Amino acid sequence: MTPPIVRGSITARPWAGHPLGRIWRAIRHPSQRAPRWAIDDRPLLVRRVLLLALIVVSAMLGTDYMAEVLPRHGRSWNELGILALFAVLFAWISAGFWTAVMGAWVLLRGGRDAVTRVLDRPHDASAPIEADVRTAIVMPICNENVVTVFAGLRATFESLRATGQLGHFDFFVLSDTSKPDLRAAEQAAFGALRDELGLADVAASGGGLYYRWRQHRSKRKAGNVADFCRRWGRAYRYMVVLDADSVMTGECLVSLVRLMEAHPDTGIIQTAPTATGNSSLHARVQQFGAAVYGPLFTAGMQFWQLGESHYWGHNAILRVAPFMAHCGLAPLPGDGAMSGEIMSHDFVEAALMRRAGWKVWVVHDLPGSYEQVPPSLLTEVQRDGRWCHGNLQNSRLMFEPGLHAVHRSVFVTGLLAYLSAPLWLAFLVLSSLLIAHQAHELPQYFVSPYQLFPLWPTANLKLMLTLFGMTVALLVGPKLISLGVIVASGRAREFGGTARLLASALLEFVYNMLLAPVRM
Repeated sequence: MTPPIVRGSITARPWAGHPLGRIWRAIRHPSQRAPRWAIDDRPLLVRRVLLLALIVVSAMLGTDYMAEVLPRHGRSWNELGILALFAVLFAWISAGFWTAVMGAWVLLRGGRDAVTRVLDRPHDASAPIEADVRTAIVMPICNENVVTVFAGLRATFESLRATGQLGHFDFFVLSDTSKPDLRAAEQAAFGALRDELGLADVAASGGGLYYRWRQHRSKRKAGNVADFCRRWGRAYRYMVVLDADSVMTGECLVSLVRLMEAHPDTGIIQTAPTATGNSSLHARVQQFGAAVYGPLFTAGMQFWQLGESHYWGHNAILRVAPFMAHCGLAPLPGDGAMSGEIMSHDFVEAALMRRAGWKVWVVHDLPGSYEQVPPSLLTEVQRDGRWCHGNLQNSRLMFEPGLHAVHRSVFVTGLLAYLSAPLWLAFLVLSSLLIAHQAHELPQYFVSPYQLFPLWPTANLKLMLTLFGMTVALLVGPKLISLGVIVASGRAREFGGTARLLASALLEFVYNMLLAPVRM
């Protein structure tokens, strides 16, 4: 059951390919050159330069200490390899630490340039939405748990109805389900939900609930959303994309529409979903970690990314017209696993939206957005396998012309999120080989037969302890900073008080520390 079709088009622009061939292509096809940004629309670079400087200085300092600790101080090929890996990995953890520091600044002092500040003004927060502003809430699904899908959809619908703004929204369940029994269950659950919500008749002016099964499935979720846009996109100004396990409150949805209306230069606003919905031990630990540490990093990303932020593919609002005009995804050329249809489409769509001149924001301070986390380690690893594949694919677009430097850095961080584990493993292997090959050159710590304690070289010991302390500070510091922010802001009572918060944080740390080798 669907509304009348209003045809539109999404054109996928071919990717530029290898950067060495761009000059020749620009000469042959001058009309296809990438658009350039207006200088007035680009955010100030001070924050980004500051972040980059902090990361570089931290990596240089740590690598210099590491070189002093090594037996030959980096004058052998083996040690040079160790130092190169250490520099990359130290810069990686430094980026997380300094992002957390910036996030603490935002959480404690407030973000003066946050896109949500308009909601602090009572007139803007309660102003009625204009009659011609229509928003589609789309939920692409594929072989999902039917009960979870329609329970979340019902909660979102009823919450939105309670705001009195339901007439500005329509709901679409976009099914790519391939299993006949699941498809039959979806259709039965959809019909039952319409009856329970009192929607026996199709709403013509908003508040409708629709279901469509796509027979010809292509391009996975991105293709499903694009198919919706071609059929009905022109009938809506905005589109909220949900995952199968997403739930959003009516207040959050209405606030997103008001934010888009207040910022006509914005193409995407991404919320920071709260992890909830599962009761297994693994899920509870991950939900706690996301609730305690997630807002800190999201606020930090908002601080230095500003209007060139992430889009995570769900629990976000998009401006439909520029999305259709600029965010079509062409397949990556070539053969093999790194070619073909783009899997992690959300990062790419955000980069394309910004390349076209539209801002992309992530907001950390808009409540009412929820998602589920994997209930077990196995399902988490399966999900991470898909994400890893998609981020490796996106690395091919790192030098695509016209993309902003922030989105190029997003591709880099997405790549390092999964390459950091094998890089740490390579670092450990090289370090072990160094010890094995140069054991006869290492200092002798036990010089007598009955010596109980080693005799440490004083200089090396100080350097080793300093380097160890720096590494621990960068790894554990963000957790301590986040706990400090929660206690300082009086939010510890949300976690049962300060004592329970700290005890839970310790349990979460030990649990994830034990799982780290498995994840690697």
